[in-house]
Amino acid sequence: MLEHLSDAPYEPKVLSCQKSDFLSATEHSQQCYIAEQYCQHDFLYFNYSILSYCWLNGSIMTTLMVSGFVGYLVYNGISEIIKEFLVPSLEAVKVKFEVSEIMAGVTLLAFGNGAGDVLTALVASSYPGGIDYNIGATMGAGFFLCSIGVYLITKTSKSQIKMDPVHFWRNVGFQIISIFVIMVFGVIGQISYFSSISLTILYLILVFLVYYQERDKILKSRKDSLGERMQTIHEAKYDLEVAQKFDDMKLLYLWEKKSEQELAAKPVKWATPLIRLNYVTGDARVKMLAKKFRFAVQLTIANIETQKQKWERLSLYEKIRAIIIYPLMQTFKYTLPGPKEDEFDKNQAIIFPIPGSIFFVSVVFSFPPWWVYFLALLCGFGFSIFLNTTIPSQKTPPKYFFYLQFYCILGSLVWIFFLSGLLIDFLQFWGIITELNKTYLGFSLIAMGNVLPDCITLVSLAEEGYAIMALNGIYFGQMFTNLIGFSVAFLKQNFVNHGPIKFNLFSIIDIEKNAFKLMVILAAFLNLLFTLIMAVRNHYVITKSMAKLLTIFYCVFFTLSSSSAFYHAWTKK
Repeated sequence: MLEHLSDAPYEPKVLSCQKSDFLSATEHSQQCYIAEQYCQHDFLYFNYSILSYCWLNGSIMTTLMVSGFVGYLVYNGISEIIKEFLVPSLEAVKVKFEVSEIMAGVTLLAFGNGAGDVLTALVASSYPGGIDYNIGATMGAGFFLCSIGVYLITKTSKSQIKMDPVHFWRNVGFQIISIFVIMVFGVIGQISYFSSISLTILYLILVFLVYYQERDKILKSRKDSLGERMQTIHEAKYDLEVAQKFDDMKLLYLWEKKSEQELAAKPVKWATPLIRLNYVTGDARVKMLAKKFRFAVQLTIANIETQKQKWERLSLYEKIRAIIIYPLMQTFKYTLPGPKEDEFDKNQAIIFPIPGSIFFVSVVFSFPPWWVYFLALLCGFGFSIFLNTTIPSQKTPPKYFFYLQFYCILGSLVWIFFLSGLLIDFLQFWGIITELNKTYLGFSLIAMGNVLPDCITLVSLAEEGYAIMALNGIYFGQMFTNLIGFSVAFLKQNFVNHGPIKFNLFSIIDIEKNAFKLMVILAAFLNLLFTLIMAVRNHYVITKSMAKLLTIFYCVFFTLSSSSAFYHAWTKK
């Protein structure tokens, strides 16, 4: 009888998915019962509490290693999907619609850099306390980039960084306004449908302002682009007329010799002219000859790229990372079309629709009934057959390749949405186990994970002499994340609640609950205000000493907030 009672499921009077309930359960079977029955609604895709208390027998250390490895994969997955699939597809849209560099920076490129943050905010809004995650992650990412990011750029740049006064006021001013608007919502005490949409309207105002200020440069950029395309046509005609005198092997040799000469004379432009033949229009003869000789040229360029990225030149960490994420990259490859025209592969193109349809249906419809999967498979097989019959050859992309690139954008967003859900599930579990504040978890783990790839890109730009472009990228990307990210997250909450959502940021009654949100928002606001004042005093020169002060401010804030978060978690009864 006693043995039977000991095996009975553990069920206290008030049961919930909290650390205290897990600690009060003395048997692993009882902890597993709590995880299975009462923690399902706290997770969107994967219940990490089942991993810990059912599969790993409650071993926190083993759970830390396993879930940490999963979290590492998720962070890298989001980074790779943006870098290898989303951004190249957006660049194709830029070329297709002839979007100028200036407008692309505030629209397409800002979207590419901020898509991960925005979708993370959208997914987090589905969780209890999701606004806390959003504020921590979004404000924390901006705070990090506008302090540590600025410092890395000034340290890397080999020349003085002097910003245009109008551009600097516009960029930093809109950042300050976006945070100020969030604080106004906190004073009002609620966020309505109109409040949510107003953030998107504010971003559209920024886009129109950029276009109005830069319209002369945009028109000049379009004229230069047209002239460059005409020059490319003439260069291509000349190259192909010469190439007609040689067979494929001699053409390959000719191109290698020519590329060496152009490499010395034009280090940026030398490798692109014949790639751009794909976009040449108006001359059937040029297009016909381009198809004939493109393979040899691409082979040469591919060999050059391979030489640049030899395995031996990778660091030990890069080699280990490449091995770890290889299965993930293969999964991406066989659920999404390749976005780069010069790397087109027919075999990959006709395979991706079948596993891709299964994955996309699972994410978009939250694991629907079997008949939905059956219909998705039918569509996938039909799409695969269509691609197989319309693609002319193994390495030649179809005429409608742009639509595959557009499909790649949508598929990349679905992947980011799914990986963001796994990321929030990961943080949700450790929030339960450690009882750390959700805003702090968003500010530390999510924000830092999201911005580290951006920092690498920004430092690379600064090393190449584009420090001003890197700084503009910081402010444009964060304005997109702040305004669009909060807008979609708040709007989703409005629809779920069928009306305004509570946001008493400055309420005396909830001051302890809102303390971390207030600290992050005010710190980000003061950081930008200090940046603006110091830049004006320095005549819009961003100096290393100024960047060091911003970094010190961030480090002090991070230390104090971490101490406070752990103190409250450890002393919580």
